Amino acid sequence: QLILGRLVGDQLREAGYKVEYREGLGSAVVAQAVANGSIDLYFDYTGTIWANQMKRTDNPGRDAMYNAIVKWEQDTQGTRVLGKLGFENAYAFAMREDRAKELGITTIADLARAAPRLVAGGDPEWFERPEWFAVRDVYGLKFARQRNFSPTFMYDALRSDEADVITAYTSDGRISADRLRVLEDPREALPSYDTLIILSPERANDEKLIAALRPLLGSINVENMREANFSVDRTDGEKKTPAEAARALAKASGQE
Repeated sequence: QLILGRLVGDQLREAGYKVEYREGLGSAVVAQAVANGSIDLYFDYTGTIWANQMKRTDNPGRDAMYNAIVKWEQDTQGTRVLGKLGFENAYAFAMREDRAKELGITTIADLARAAPRLVAGGDPEWFERPEWFAVRDVYGLKFARQRNFSPTFMYDALRSDEADVITAYTSDGRISADRLRVLEDPREALPSYDTLIILSPERANDEKLIAALRPLLGSINVENMREANFSVDRTDGEKKTPAEAARALAKASGQE
Protein backbone atom coordinates (compact mmCIF):
# COMPACT_ATOMS: atom_id res chain seq x y z
CA GLN A 1 0.00 0.00 0.00
CA LEU A 2 2.83 2.43 0.80
CA ILE A 3 4.47 1.78 -2.55
CA LEU A 4 1.22 2.12 -4.49
CA GLY A 5 0.40 5.31 -2.64
CA ARG A 6 3.71 6.85 -3.68
CA LEU A 7 3.26 5.61 -7.24
CA VAL A 8 -0.14 7.25 -7.58
CA GLY A 9 1.04 10.34 -5.72
CA ASP A 10 3.83 10.86 -8.23
CA GLN A 11 1.36 10.42 -11.08
CA LEU A 12 -1.01 13.00 -9.62
CA ARG A 13 1.72 15.54 -8.88
CA GLU A 14 2.72 15.41 -12.52
CA ALA A 15 -0.90 16.26 -13.35
CA GLY A 16 -0.75 19.31 -11.06
CA TYR A 17 -2.38 17.95 -7.90
CA LYS A 18 -1.20 18.55 -4.35
CA VAL A 19 -0.98 15.14 -2.70
CA GLU A 20 -1.37 14.21 0.96
CA TYR A 21 -1.16 10.70 2.38
CA ARG A 22 -3.24 9.12 5.14
CA GLU A 23 -1.37 6.05 6.33
CA GLY A 24 -1.73 3.45 9.04
CA LEU A 25 -5.52 3.19 8.77
CA GLY A 26 -7.37 -0.10 8.54
CA SER A 27 -9.20 -1.08 5.37
CA ALA A 28 -12.67 -0.52 6.85
CA VAL A 29 -11.71 2.92 8.20
CA VAL A 30 -10.27 4.01 4.86
CA ALA A 31 -13.29 2.72 2.95
CA GLN A 32 -15.60 4.79 5.15
CA ALA A 33 -13.37 7.86 4.81
CA VAL A 34 -13.51 7.58 1.02
CA ALA A 35 -17.28 7.11 1.08
CA ASN A 36 -17.73 10.29 3.13
CA GLY A 37 -15.21 12.27 1.10
CA SER A 38 -12.51 12.64 3.78
CA ILE A 39 -10.15 10.78 1.45
CA ASP A 40 -10.30 11.13 -2.33
CA LEU A 41 -9.11 7.69 -3.39
CA TYR A 42 -7.66 4.46 -2.08
CA PHE A 43 -6.70 0.94 -3.05
CA ASP A 44 -8.54 -2.15 -1.96
CA TYR A 45 -8.81 -5.78 -2.97
CA THR A 46 -11.84 -7.51 -4.42
CA GLY A 47 -11.72 -10.36 -1.90
CA THR A 48 -11.47 -7.94 1.03
CA ILE A 49 -14.46 -5.89 -0.10
CA TRP A 50 -16.43 -9.05 -0.87
CA ALA A 51 -15.93 -10.64 2.56
CA ASN A 52 -15.48 -7.70 4.93
CA GLN A 53 -17.77 -5.04 3.52
CA MET A 54 -20.34 -6.96 1.49
CA LYS A 55 -20.34 -9.88 3.97
CA ARG A 56 -20.38 -12.43 1.16
CA THR A 57 -19.03 -15.94 1.67
CA ASP A 58 -19.65 -17.39 -1.80
CA ASN A 59 -17.14 -17.27 -4.65
CA PRO A 60 -18.85 -16.59 -8.00
CA GLY A 61 -15.55 -16.23 -9.88
CA ARG A 62 -13.30 -13.30 -10.69
CA ASP A 63 -15.40 -11.45 -13.28
CA ALA A 64 -18.73 -11.87 -11.50
CA MET A 65 -17.20 -10.76 -8.22
CA TYR A 66 -15.67 -7.65 -9.79
CA ASN A 67 -18.90 -6.65 -11.53
CA ALA A 68 -20.90 -7.11 -8.33
CA ILE A 69 -18.40 -4.99 -6.39
CA VAL A 70 -18.54 -2.18 -8.96
CA LYS A 71 -22.33 -2.06 -8.63
CA TRP A 72 -22.30 -2.36 -4.83
CA GLU A 73 -19.77 0.44 -4.42
CA GLN A 74 -21.82 2.77 -6.59
CA ASP A 75 -25.23 1.83 -5.18
CA THR A 76 -24.39 1.72 -1.47
CA GLN A 77 -21.34 3.97 -1.05
CA GLY A 78 -21.59 6.36 -3.98
CA THR A 79 -17.99 5.50 -4.78
CA ARG A 80 -16.56 4.58 -8.18
CA VAL A 81 -14.35 1.61 -8.92
CA LEU A 82 -12.08 3.07 -11.57
CA GLY A 83 -10.57 -0.30 -12.43
CA LYS A 84 -7.91 -2.89 -11.67
CA LEU A 85 -4.20 -2.14 -11.43
CA GLY A 86 -3.34 -5.49 -13.00
CA PHE A 87 -2.10 -7.66 -10.13
CA GLU A 88 -3.71 -9.37 -7.19
CA ASN A 89 -2.56 -10.01 -3.64
CA ALA A 90 -4.35 -13.29 -3.10
CA TYR A 91 -3.86 -16.40 -1.05
CA ALA A 92 -1.93 -19.04 -2.97
CA PHE A 93 0.05 -22.22 -2.46
CA ALA A 94 3.78 -21.92 -3.09
CA MET A 95 6.57 -24.48 -3.29
CA ARG A 96 10.30 -24.48 -3.86
CA GLU A 97 10.84 -24.69 -7.59
CA ASP A 98 13.05 -27.79 -7.35
CA ARG A 99 10.58 -29.64 -5.14
CA ALA A 100 7.59 -28.76 -7.34
CA LYS A 101 9.50 -29.85 -10.44
CA GLU A 102 10.56 -33.11 -8.80
CA LEU A 103 6.93 -33.94 -7.99
CA GLY A 104 5.49 -32.59 -11.24
CA ILE A 105 3.28 -30.06 -9.48
CA THR A 106 2.09 -26.91 -11.26
CA THR A 107 -1.54 -26.67 -10.06
CA ILE A 108 -3.48 -27.26 -6.86
CA ALA A 109 -5.04 -30.29 -8.57
CA ASP A 110 -1.52 -31.73 -8.95
CA LEU A 111 -0.86 -30.86 -5.31
CA ALA A 112 -3.95 -32.77 -4.19
CA ARG A 113 -2.61 -35.99 -5.71
CA ALA A 114 0.69 -35.66 -3.83
CA ALA A 115 -0.75 -34.14 -0.64
CA PRO A 116 -1.00 -37.37 1.43
CA ARG A 117 2.80 -37.52 1.58
CA LEU A 118 3.47 -33.78 1.98
CA VAL A 119 3.68 -31.34 4.89
CA ALA A 120 1.76 -28.08 4.46
CA GLY A 121 2.58 -24.88 6.30
CA GLY A 122 0.30 -21.94 6.94
CA ASP A 123 0.17 -18.86 9.12
CA PRO A 124 -1.51 -19.31 12.53
CA GLU A 125 -4.95 -18.45 11.08
CA TRP A 126 -4.85 -20.18 7.70
CA PHE A 127 -6.17 -23.63 8.60
CA GLU A 128 -9.18 -22.03 10.33
CA ARG A 129 -10.06 -19.64 7.51
CA PRO A 130 -12.99 -20.14 5.10
CA GLU A 131 -10.54 -19.88 2.18
CA TRP A 132 -8.78 -23.02 3.41
CA PHE A 133 -12.03 -24.93 3.87
CA ALA A 134 -13.13 -23.93 0.37
CA VAL A 135 -9.93 -24.96 -1.42
CA ARG A 136 -9.64 -28.13 0.67
CA ASP A 137 -13.14 -29.23 -0.28
CA VAL A 138 -12.93 -28.28 -3.96
CA TYR A 139 -9.67 -30.16 -4.56
CA GLY A 140 -9.92 -32.83 -1.85
CA LEU A 141 -6.70 -31.72 -0.17
CA LYS A 142 -5.52 -33.99 2.63
CA PHE A 143 -1.94 -33.49 3.75
CA ALA A 144 0.21 -35.87 5.76
CA ARG A 145 0.63 -33.03 8.25
CA GLN A 146 -0.41 -29.40 8.67
CA ARG A 147 1.88 -27.01 10.55
CA ASN A 148 1.47 -23.42 11.68
CA PHE A 149 4.31 -20.94 11.20
CA SER A 150 4.67 -17.21 11.57
CA PRO A 151 4.62 -15.54 8.12
CA THR A 152 8.41 -15.08 8.20
CA PHE A 153 9.22 -18.62 9.29
CA MET A 154 6.96 -20.15 6.64
CA TYR A 155 9.55 -19.29 4.01
CA ASP A 156 12.34 -20.60 6.21
CA ALA A 157 10.36 -23.83 6.56
CA LEU A 158 10.50 -24.38 2.81
CA ARG A 159 14.25 -23.82 2.75
CA SER A 160 14.83 -26.22 5.66
CA ASP A 161 12.41 -28.89 4.35
CA GLU A 162 10.15 -28.52 7.39
CA ALA A 163 7.32 -27.91 4.91
CA ASP A 164 6.82 -28.95 1.30
CA VAL A 165 4.23 -26.31 0.48
CA ILE A 166 3.07 -23.10 2.17
CA THR A 167 0.32 -20.56 1.78
CA ALA A 168 1.56 -17.16 0.66
CA TYR A 169 0.32 -13.85 -0.68
CA THR A 170 0.83 -13.71 -4.42
CA SER A 171 2.53 -10.29 -4.42
CA ASP A 172 4.92 -11.12 -1.55
CA GLY A 173 8.45 -10.20 -2.54
CA ARG A 174 9.86 -13.34 -0.98
CA ILE A 175 8.26 -15.41 -3.75
CA SER A 176 10.65 -13.79 -6.22
CA ALA A 177 13.57 -13.68 -3.80
CA ASP A 178 13.32 -17.41 -3.05
CA ARG A 179 12.30 -18.30 -6.62
CA LEU A 180 9.18 -20.13 -5.51
CA ARG A 181 6.57 -21.66 -7.77
CA VAL A 182 3.03 -20.35 -7.20
CA LEU A 183 0.54 -23.10 -7.97
CA GLU A 184 -2.29 -22.38 -10.38
CA ASP A 185 -5.88 -22.61 -9.19
CA PRO A 186 -7.79 -23.78 -12.31
CA ARG A 187 -11.08 -24.26 -10.45
CA GLU A 188 -10.92 -20.78 -8.86
CA ALA A 189 -11.48 -22.23 -5.41
CA LEU A 190 -9.57 -19.36 -3.82
CA PRO A 191 -11.25 -15.94 -4.09
CA SER A 192 -9.61 -13.29 -6.22
CA TYR A 193 -7.93 -10.30 -4.59
CA ASP A 194 -7.51 -8.01 -7.58
CA THR A 195 -6.17 -4.58 -6.64
CA LEU A 196 -8.64 -1.77 -7.32
CA ILE A 197 -8.51 2.02 -7.42
CA ILE A 198 -11.64 3.42 -5.79
CA LEU A 199 -12.70 7.08 -5.99
CA SER A 200 -14.80 9.05 -3.51
CA PRO A 201 -18.26 10.28 -4.59
CA GLU A 202 -16.86 13.80 -5.02
CA ARG A 203 -14.13 12.52 -7.34
CA ALA A 204 -16.17 9.89 -9.19
CA ASN A 205 -16.62 12.11 -12.25
CA ASP A 206 -13.46 14.20 -11.98
CA GLU A 207 -12.24 13.78 -15.55
CA LYS A 208 -8.85 15.39 -14.92
CA LEU A 209 -8.17 13.02 -12.03
CA ILE A 210 -9.42 10.02 -13.98
CA ALA A 211 -7.25 10.93 -16.96
CA ALA A 212 -4.20 11.06 -14.68
CA LEU A 213 -4.98 7.69 -13.11
CA ARG A 214 -6.18 5.75 -16.14
CA PRO A 215 -2.67 4.92 -17.49
CA LEU A 216 -2.07 2.92 -14.30
CA LEU A 217 -4.96 0.54 -14.95
CA GLY A 218 -3.75 -2.88 -15.98
CA SER A 219 -0.14 -1.71 -15.97
CA ILE A 220 1.30 -3.47 -12.92
CA ASN A 221 1.93 -7.19 -13.16
CA VAL A 222 2.49 -9.34 -10.11
CA GLU A 223 6.16 -9.99 -10.91
CA ASN A 224 6.97 -6.27 -10.86
CA MET A 225 4.94 -5.80 -7.68
CA ARG A 226 6.84 -8.64 -6.00
CA GLU A 227 10.14 -7.02 -6.92
CA ALA A 228 8.97 -3.69 -5.52
CA ASN A 229 7.79 -5.29 -2.28
CA PHE A 230 11.03 -7.21 -1.89
CA SER A 231 13.10 -4.08 -2.45
CA VAL A 232 11.64 -2.40 0.65
CA ASP A 233 11.90 -5.57 2.77
CA ARG A 234 15.57 -6.24 2.05
CA THR A 235 17.99 -6.26 4.97
CA ASP A 236 21.12 -5.49 2.96
CA GLY A 237 22.51 -2.31 1.44
CA GLU A 238 20.09 -2.54 -1.51
CA LYS A 239 17.01 -1.77 0.60
CA LYS A 240 14.78 0.95 -0.90
CA THR A 241 12.30 3.37 0.61
CA PRO A 242 8.66 3.09 -0.55
CA ALA A 243 9.18 6.25 -2.64
CA GLU A 244 12.25 4.76 -4.35
CA ALA A 245 10.43 1.47 -4.92
CA ALA A 246 7.49 3.36 -6.41
CA ARG A 247 9.74 5.11 -8.93
CA ALA A 248 11.32 1.80 -9.91
CA LEU A 249 7.87 0.22 -10.22
CA ALA A 250 6.67 3.09 -12.40
CA LYS A 251 9.61 2.57 -14.73
CA ALA A 252 9.11 -1.21 -14.86
CA SER A 253 5.40 -0.67 -15.58
CA GLY A 254 6.01 1.76 -18.43
CA GLN A 255 4.94 4.90 -16.58
CA GLU A 256 8.26 6.70 -17.13
